[in-house]
Amino acid sequence: MVYVGLFILSIFLSYLLLSLLGGRPFWFYRERRVKEGKADRSSSAGGHTCPICGHVLQRGQRVKSIVFQGGTESGGVKEQVSHLLGCPYCFPPNRENPRKCPVCEATLPIEGYLIARFFTRKGKRRKHVHVLGCTECRKQRKKPVS
Repeated sequence: MVYVGLFILSIFLSYLLLSLLGGRPFWFYRERRVKEGKADRSSSAGGHTCPICGHVLQRGQRVKSIVFQGGTESGGVKEQVSHLLGCPYCFPPNRENPRKCPVCEATLPIEGYLIARFFTRKGKRRKHVHVLGCTECRKQRKKPVS
């Protein structure tokens, strides 16, 4: 009986030694992973930031947006064009919270907005938004070819 106990103890100690030398965490210790650049988002209950002013949104606060009907669908993912107007802190536009485009870093005019692609998956609640630019930088990209 003593040998069985020593055998189990030696297996456990060798596992701990190999875990320390290999740099892996123990099976009973769960490592908390925080991605770089997203640590400030996890501080709020909602965990999201406004793409226009960068303000951390509380639970229940949303970014005002217009999603257009139609779009394309392939592989169970639907893609639509949308306009992002701002969160409760930056829409309607005010002087306290400057509105900046995340693509060109320019200040948005009062009537300006972001142009984005809005992705949804069938059966999934989570949505994804990819910002293409603002009304100003999208105009600059569409210069006529002479």
